[in-house]
Amino acid sequence: MSYWEEVRDIVYKGVNMAVDNLKEGANTAAEKSRQGVTYLQLKKDLFLEQRKLQVFLADLGDVTHNLYKENKDIYADEKIKEIMAKVIESENACKGIEDKIAKISEEEKVEASE
Repeated sequence: MSYWEEVRDIVYKGVNMAVDNLKEGANTAAEKSRQGVTYLQLKKDLFLEQRKLQVFLADLGDVTHNLYKENKDIYADEKIKEIMAKVIESENACKGIEDKIAKISEEEKVEASE
């Protein structure tokens, strides 16, 4: 093998390594971008779910206030039970979204430490 063939082979290897590193970097950037979009989507979903929860709690307050004024049993009222079911469902949805957000945050911390 001549000197120039060796130089050409070394240059090709260097170029191939650079291209592989570039591809790896691009894949990493694309994955982080996807995670960022997912994170933002989850934050939006959490905000909307918390807003629904606030509406349910406000409704609950209104109904209990009216029942107190009328001297009725709030524990036996069907409207209260219905609203409480919605509150519990909304709280569970918020907790689920928060768990997903925490999972993404933990993955980012692990990647950052590597």
